[in-house]
Amino acid sequence: MAYRARQIGTIKYGQFGEYLKTFKKLEEISRARGWAEARLLSPVAGAGNEIVIEWDYPDLATFQKEGESFLADDEAFQLFRSGAQHIVEGSLRNELLEEIPMDFPGSN
Repeated sequence: MAYRARQIGTIKYGQFGEYLKTFKKLEEISRARGWAEARLLSPVAGAGNEIVIEWDYPDLATFQKEGESFLADDEAFQLFRSGAQHIVEGSLRNELLEEIPMDFPGSN
């Protein structure tokens, strides 16, 4: 069963470019480590300066393994923490979505 991790937050006005530099560097590290590729999205309508980052995982074990690897990777984690200065405090939230199987009981 597939999973999608999502992180949603608000970038401080005037700091989107600086945040994007950090995001790009994190993506370079992720590719080098073989971690899931992130997608950076922004709502067409809705809250201003909101960002949405998504990662897809084939299973929970992969999600957990990559999370543990990320937290243990000093270079990646320090870069991630440096990006916090560009995010509105308290605006960040995380979601983990599970794909619904099409053979769900009672769905036939």
